[in-house]
Parts: sequence; C-alpha cells; structure tokens
Amino acid sequence: MAEAPRKSYYDVLGVSPGADARQIKSAYRRAARAAHPDLGGSATAFHDVAVAFETLGDPQLRMRYDADTGRPFPGRPSGTNSTAGRTGTTTARSAPPRPRRASTDDEDAAGAPPSYLPAFSPGSPPAVPLILAGRQLHGSVRQPGILARLSSGSRSRTDGETRTTTLLERALLPGYPAVRLVSGVEFDGRDKTTAGHVLLAGYRIAVIDSFTAPPGNFSWDGRVLRHQGRRIDLGLPQTVRVVQEMFPDLNVAGWVVVHGAPDNPFAPVIDVPPGFDRSSPTTIQVVNAGTAVRTIRSFLAAGPSPNVVQLPVLARLLALTES
Repeated sequence: MAEAPRKSYYDVLGVSPGADARQIKSAYRRAARAAHPDLGGSATAFHDVAVAFETLGDPQLRMRYDADTGRPFPGRPSGTNSTAGRTGTTTARSAPPRPRRASTDDEDAAGAPPSYLPAFSPGSPPAVPLILAGRQLHGSVRQPGILARLSSGSRSRTDGETRTTTLLERALLPGYPAVRLVSGVEFDGRDKTTAGHVLLAGYRIAVIDSFTAPPGNFSWDGRVLRHQGRRIDLGLPQTVRVVQEMFPDLNVAGWVVVHGAPDNPFAPVIDVPPGFDRSSPTTIQVVNAGTAVRTIRSFLAAGPSPNVVQLPVLARLLALTES
C-alpha cells in the first residue's frame, strides 16, 4: 500500500496558502488545542503543529518553505518562479520538508549577539531590567529540605541538576549568547512537575530534568525509562505540558539528562529498541551528558529567530524561581 503524502504545513494548521499572519496565529491556537496529548491528541501531532507554526509564523522561513515546495509567494502569479529576475513554471513537491535540523545558518544566528523583544524605550520600559536580561544564568539549583536530604533519590536529583548547570554553563552558554538558563523553576499548585532547568532562546523552550545514575543499563523506548529492567517514573512529560500551556506560541520540548561517572560524559549508555528512530518527533529525549548539549543546542538553534530574547517570557520564568 502506497504511503500517504505528508501534509503541508498549511494543511496541518488548516489554513490556505494565502492566509495572513493573524489567521495563521489563530489557526495555530485551534490546532494546538486539538493536538494536545491531554485533549485526545498525541505528542507527534502536537510537535507537527508547533513546527508548522514556527515556519509559517516567521516571514523569512515561510518564504523559504514556499519556495522549497513550489508555492508562489503571496501576491505573485502562480506561474512565477520565486527567484528574483527569473520566471518560469514550478512544480510543487508532493511533501513538505521534514522538521529542520540546525543548519550552518542556524548556527551562525545562534552565535550572534542577542536582540531583545519587544522593543523598548524610556516611555516603554522592558519587562525585565536590562542588567538582569543581559545575564545568561538565572536562579539556582533547588536544595532539598533536611528530611529530603536523607533520601538517595533527592540527593541524586540535586547532584544531577548541579552537574547539568556546570555542563550548560561551560559548553552551551558561551557559544550561544541569546540563551537564557533559568534554574529552580517551581509551579504553584502543580503536582508531579519537575523543572530543574529551563532554557529559552527565540521561540523555543527546553525543559530539563537531571539525576545522577547508579551503575547498570538504562533503556528508553520513547515512553518508558528503565534501569536494570525497573521502571523510573518521570515527572517531566507533565511539566512539558504545563510549560506548553503557559507559552502556547512557543515550541516546548523536554530532556532528561542522566549523569554517570564524572570522568565519562557518555556514561551511562541508554539503550533503545531495534528500529527506534532517534530523529523522530518526540516531546521527551533521554540522554547522557555527552549528547545533551549537542541535542539541546540543535533544537534551540533550529527555531525561528534563535538569537532573540523574549523579555515577557523571561520575566514570567524568573517569577517562577525560588525567592
């Protein structure tokens, strides 16, 4: 049986190729609600909606996407080639490109100095004081209470978050000036939510949970994490959903960083089943320290305007940190 053609980003959002920015944003909100895993959708569908909005909501990315798929730019006749100064007919491809990985252009943009949105002036001050907005590192690792310190699980989490902070501060932040790392985020009235770290860059957010691992094999099938065959309950999927609800215009994904021996960032090895597609859309990734920075940076840099710091989003995240 022939494989059904992939939907275009316009089809994913349910809009026509001539839709304007306001119509695209309204359609995204409707599609995101319908695709939300808590409302009968799935993580894959929700991811597709987010990627479609990221592309069509950014004028430059939309222009590139229209050119790649053979669609005329708005206002051009359908028989006109998208390249300036050249005319001719184009043939639409049967399927849109898959979600982009970080390209050289993405990496160049990620390395550029940060810019701040929305624009501010003396009469319209920024949502975050500039001396604070200019800092990349905010908050601190949450410290457990006296009784919790006796728990091995609590110590494992605190140690893991501390090691992740050091990892990101050394390996990610220096080469990505627009990233803002917020640690110790708490959600009032939310049960079973964990957010040791939140990374903001452009229109993407990476939510990170961490712990140090005892010796032994780990396995991850995209839904369940096991250590030596025993299931490890993860609170991160719920947290990702909470953060996505808080920031519906952003693309939110989660990482569980498992730290092994301090002198081996690629320990522990995390096994996946045969045929498991590591590149498939997924809300949660489970990684060791050796692959954490690469995958997180790739996710953040592949989004639109990766060198932008959204001040209202940063302000809201800072309000959720421990005082």
